[in-house]
Amino acid sequence: MHTEEQIKNIADALLSSFLPKDANETELTFHFTIPPNQSYKVWYKRKKAIWSFEKFEADKK
Repeated sequence: MHTEEQIKNIADALLSSFLPKDANETELTFHFTIPPNQSYKVWYKRKKAIWSFEKFEADKK
């Protein structure tokens, strides 16, 4: 398992690929996988123009 800081850093790097087209959206979630087989779901919330990492969940095997 990876640390929360590692997961946040990876998710932050991927965030721009998942930003919603609807400017009214204030929440988003997405999944990503760290090889070889650990997947995570992450949550973000937008306050004004800033998207902030909220939490993560490791996919259960």
